[in-house]
Amino acid sequence: MQKSVNIYFLLSITVLLAACGQGNRDRSKIPPSPFQVESVMNTAAVDALTDAIRSNPSVAENYFKRASVFLKIGNTERALEDINRADQLKQNTGKYLFIKALILRKMKKYNEAFSFAQSAEILNVDTPELYTLLGDLSQQKNDNASAEKYLAKSLQIAPYDGETHFYRGTLAARKGDTLKAISLINKAIELKPSFREGYSKLTEVLQNYRMYDSALVVNKSALIQFPDNTDLLVERGLVFFKSGRLDSALVNYEKAAIIDSKRTDVLLYSAAIYYRWKNYTKALENYEKVLDINEDTPKVNYLIGLTQEQLGNIDEAENALKEAVEKNPNDEQAIIALNRVSGRVNAGLGNYSPPVNVRKPVAAAPKPVVVEEPKKLLDTSRLRINTIKPKAKVNVKTDSTKRIGF
Repeated sequence: MQKSVNIYFLLSITVLLAACGQGNRDRSKIPPSPFQVESVMNTAAVDALTDAIRSNPSVAENYFKRASVFLKIGNTERALEDINRADQLKQNTGKYLFIKALILRKMKKYNEAFSFAQSAEILNVDTPELYTLLGDLSQQKNDNASAEKYLAKSLQIAPYDGETHFYRGTLAARKGDTLKAISLINKAIELKPSFREGYSKLTEVLQNYRMYDSALVVNKSALIQFPDNTDLLVERGLVFFKSGRLDSALVNYEKAAIIDSKRTDVLLYSAAIYYRWKNYTKALENYEKVLDINEDTPKVNYLIGLTQEQLGNIDEAENALKEAVEKNPNDEQAIIALNRVSGRVNAGLGNYSPPVNVRKPVAAAPKPVVVEEPKKLLDTSRLRINTIKPKAKVNVKTDSTKRIGF
């Protein structure tokens, strides 16, 4: 059985040797990148472990190992299935619960993940990875004090663990200490250059601090290591977008869409730029692609309605807005837009081609002439003016002995 489990190591070596041999025969070919090699190794590992499980489906360790590989390649559903099976076959195993907590965190089920991580700690799993995980999950629960405690415990065991410094940086960012966050996350990248999340978080922090050029430098470093990562391309597009460079933002969104045409967020970002440029035809094209991929995408019917309205397609706009209100009867924006468009339809105006400068300048209405009444003048010669006279004489006695003078 052990031979079956370890087949993937031999397959991996074979793949590497074959690549090197082919490279020697053809010098013009570029050798595979480390990430391509890793992908081949992961595939070989899954195949080998699958064969081992078929041969003996009662070995919990094989499910645990395959779950770990599935987690590594991002297949969380299969990873959760395997770790649950391993836990059934061999209950109360700390490392199984730890992997399960990692999987659940990846699925953003933070409360469940925290519960299993604590159970792993009770079962004497004493690793920096577990305490780092507990530190991150405590942050997700807004328990910063516990997060600091767990991360400090992890640093006691492994002071140069890059991920621990990364989560210390995210904690500092939560507290609003931006400079400390930048320093810690940058240190995490230095300690673990292959940790992609570090680049993404540092880009986000720098962007929020409006250090756009620095954010682009960090993102570029990440793209050198992960050239086909759509998340990094989208993050780069967002930096350009927030800094007002829409052309560059669109270039990166379209690169991401070529790699993964099913990413609805990329299509929405691109559509927003086209709409801002008043290129409503291209905006509508992207919005409709989103609708084809996932008709439950929030606000997409509303956005289609607005774009159709701008194109002058009032009937189509009304239909899209009706669907938006049916999906979300509490969407006030969609309701207001629907009332506006329906009013035009009910008035019999229907579709139209948006003309240019339709409104002619309306001459200003003349101001009303105000006839003022002549001011009345008083004839002072006919007025009798009474002077003010004192009621009585006042005798003021004087002291002749006092004189004023020199």
